[in-house]
Amino acid sequence: MLRTHSSTLKRPMNCEILETLYVRSNGDIPCNDDAGEEVLLGRVDLDDPAWSIEQVLGGAPFAEIRNKLSAGEAPWSQCQRCAWLRPHEPTADALAARKITKLQLEPSLRCNLKCPGCSNQAQSATRHRPHVMPISMYLCLLDSLRNQSYSVDQIEYCGQGEPLLHPKFSSFISLARGHLPSAIQRVITNGNVDYAKATGRQGMEEIFVSCDGLYQANYERYRVGGNVDRAIQFMRDVPKIENGIRQHLIWKYILFEFNDSIAEIEAAQRLAQELGVDTMLFVGTHSTYRSEYWLNGRTHEFPILYPNVATSVTPVQQREIVSST
Repeated sequence: MLRTHSSTLKRPMNCEILETLYVRSNGDIPCNDDAGEEVLLGRVDLDDPAWSIEQVLGGAPFAEIRNKLSAGEAPWSQCQRCAWLRPHEPTADALAARKITKLQLEPSLRCNLKCPGCSNQAQSATRHRPHVMPISMYLCLLDSLRNQSYSVDQIEYCGQGEPLLHPKFSSFISLARGHLPSAIQRVITNGNVDYAKATGRQGMEEIFVSCDGLYQANYERYRVGGNVDRAIQFMRDVPKIENGIRQHLIWKYILFEFNDSIAEIEAAQRLAQELGVDTMLFVGTHSTYRSEYWLNGRTHEFPILYPNVATSVTPVQQREIVSST
């Protein structure tokens, strides 16, 4: 009898794609929003009156994902450079139980900034339209999810563009309240818009404002074309309760080499308290201009002045930390 040495057996691995669903402004459904953007798993097809989300989640690409992960293999060549692959976790298929942990929606590919680490400009030049999601497309998706009895824990409005540039963004919130009333709704924005006009004062459970720095000269090194005072005013305008919804405001501050001084970090924390920010989140990054100072073993020295201040890292870094332990 031929025996296989246990060390040669491949262990099942996991990926966030088995619990999330990412839909672009044009209806494309890629394999998540990192390297997996290069792999198309399906699309919301408004031209097909019989279209169903089951055509995607029960289709051949998802079958390939499930089979490969269960066998301890990465489904695509792109997986090895993707932030969401978890080679040291057992396979966990929430989608098979009709449970979506996070529905990520890209209302708009348009953006008012030109951040050097973002793929927005490249995707705007190559992706087929529409670059602004039709409300009818979102309604088609919501109808299908409800009709197929999928539960959705969170709806996250982000993607490769600025979601609040959608002229009817408030309709996304209200439609989701009607179809998936238990889902937590979250927007990730650069804050360079007018709060009341952009949201229609609908109210969301979580509002993440990406504002990397306190001073314009440092802020605009990455947030090219942005105005830090406008982002701060956006945060100032967010009420604690909107349309009956308790809104949690999170200031997301990515640490770069030009905004990582102790003086600026502490000043930002003091301003966050003045603004009534619920969580001040400093994020280390692996991308260009990353703060080497705080990544090189000094995290224990990070100046935290208030209980609502926290630090984090990108999914890529988190995977590296897990892999090294």
